[in-house]
Amino acid sequence: MASASRLAHLPVGSGYRSSFNGLVVTVFGASGLVGRLVTNRLGRDGASIVAATHRDNQFSKDLKVCGDLGQVNIQGFNLRDEESIYNCVKHSDVVINCVNRPYFKKFQRNTFRDTNAIGAGRLARISKEAGVERFIHNSAVGCHKDHASQFMRSKAEGEELVREGFPEATIIRTCLPIDRYDRSLHFIRSQWAMVAGIKPVFAGSYKTAVKYPVCYRDIAKATLAASTDSDAIGRTYELYGPSKYTVEELYELCFLSLFRNHYLVPVPAAVCRAFVWFHEMHLFDPLFSRDELNNLYSAEKELSGMPGLAELGITPEDTKFVIIDAMRMWRSPYFDNISYDDVVHEQEQIEKMRQ
Repeated sequence: MASASRLAHLPVGSGYRSSFNGLVVTVFGASGLVGRLVTNRLGRDGASIVAATHRDNQFSKDLKVCGDLGQVNIQGFNLRDEESIYNCVKHSDVVINCVNRPYFKKFQRNTFRDTNAIGAGRLARISKEAGVERFIHNSAVGCHKDHASQFMRSKAEGEELVREGFPEATIIRTCLPIDRYDRSLHFIRSQWAMVAGIKPVFAGSYKTAVKYPVCYRDIAKATLAASTDSDAIGRTYELYGPSKYTVEELYELCFLSLFRNHYLVPVPAAVCRAFVWFHEMHLFDPLFSRDELNNLYSAEKELSGMPGLAELGITPEDTKFVIIDAMRMWRSPYFDNISYDDVVHEQEQIEKMRQ
């Protein structure tokens, strides 16, 4: 017979959203791009969710419809307040950390290190003290302490602190994430002289820096799969997209999808950073930052022997389709009826001409 403390965890229903699968999951950063997708999939599987967010209710109220009535509980927390973190995890079986600081805004209190390193370590330590069984932490491919990017350095330190606080934690590293509302694709599309089609790029790096873009939906699927896979305990996964691109090829595919002429103008890195610096002066939400620019032009090297999407039983989405679909909302109305196959055919013709 189940103890009184575990009666609330007994599965109820036949499955899907209007049921309970016996799993209580806390998602930190539930109002972010990855957090929303993870919360939605957890709700679809019938989990009871604590959607932990520090943002205003207008950014998280739509999470309520991810599950049945009472299954999604929105809880406020502060990364500096250990009591608020404990209140979010004290009843949970699994904790998923989707908190991420990819860029820094003016007048913001938390730095890269405060959010991606110290904050992540604090979440792992308190989760372990509260008796949580599984901890899933999202990181980035290529992070190390000597990286030129503050974001990457903070992610590397965050992995160490998470391992220290929760040795059995599962770490999921991702390559360049892409989707309709992704900042990198939005930056490529709207970078400076959009009307003229002139695009300043890093001289040299834009032809050599290789990226493996991975869709946000695949990241959410991998996070959910790792939370229930017993083989994932204590392991580190690296998620690579199915295709690799140089930064130059990413630009060309984006603008081919928009049916716009473009001219890539190689300029010194210092000139590009100077342009982006003006965007950083935006008081609320800058279009892009110098640190994100460093990440965009840094190569992603695939490490042999590291488990990835295949080991989690996930087939990645076609990168071309994701990018074309993301660019569709920015097209001229004259090209609304152009299909995915038409864009791919056009790209193949351009590649043949180059050969």
